[in-house]
Amino acid sequence: MKQTTGEVRAINRQRAMVGVYVEEEDNHTVLELDSANDIDIGDVMEWDSGKALGTQSYRNLTKGWTAEVYVANHGVAAANLEVQLLV
Repeated sequence: MKQTTGEVRAINRQRAMVGVYVEEEDNHTVLELDSANDIDIGDVMEWDSGKALGTQSYRNLTKGWTAEVYVANHGVAAANLEVQLLV
């Protein structure tokens, strides 16, 4: 299965939501985490599920952890990222 990778570009720590930029699609994937304490801008994320929504397994390659996250949306333009992250 093809791996998708992206870089964390935005974080709403209060809501534990992050925007991950996927270069090959020139858009963002929005994730909800249990906690945003162990993720930072620039972290590289990887996942198997491509465009699947809902609960999925994502890996933080920068920090070396894997977690079940809630995938809220794919294909989010930079101009809409703040709205998606409920900032």
